[in-house]
Amino acid sequence: MHNAQLSYIINDFVTLVLICSPLSALPALLGLTLGRSDKEKRRTGIVASAAMGLILLVVTWIGSPLLSFLGISVPSFQIAGGIVIFTLAMSMLNAQQSRMKQAEEDLSESERKPSVAIVPLAIPLMAGPGAISTVIVLVNESPGVMNQLAVSASAILVAVTLAIVLYFAGSLERVLGHTGINIINRIGGLILAAKAVGSIYAGVIGLFPFLNH
Repeated sequence: MHNAQLSYIINDFVTLVLICSPLSALPALLGLTLGRSDKEKRRTGIVASAAMGLILLVVTWIGSPLLSFLGISVPSFQIAGGIVIFTLAMSMLNAQQSRMKQAEEDLSESERKPSVAIVPLAIPLMAGPGAISTVIVLVNESPGVMNQLAVSASAILVAVTLAIVLYFAGSLERVLGHTGINIINRIGGLILAAKAVGSIYAGVIGLFPFLNH
């Protein structure tokens, strides 16, 4: 693996792990599996992470062709995706759960289901609009199979990271506490906001190249 490819994977991994926000998923997992055994909580976390990884992999390979089919330009999607990501970043900075990631209706529906791993944990909580937008933007920043493989590798690494975090959800929440989780979310939100501005800027330049002169 070349250094450039490794750099892409690391950059994509950091971006996606901030978007998918495992520390935001922690309290959601614990809340949605309240009263269930530790074994059930761990299984739910692993299934949710695997489902999220699969969703991101599918988007990596068919997201761009789908945009072309719908007649949506990459710069337009970069701007829209950047706005979505910036909104999520603001929620993280305010230590709030964005309604784009988790709506009350999703939670109400999940209470009637035996498993909450797919909905609402995997989607829309972890693989929500922000994550899907980010994957498509990352793929189109440097079109080509090698970049798609790098994004795919990053998505798999993020899924593994989330699985590990959620597997030890109970222990991590006790160690970090509510305040610790909020602090980490705010730092991640600041980094995410900067990346969102970059995506919007790239989209605007793509639509209006003369602004770059």
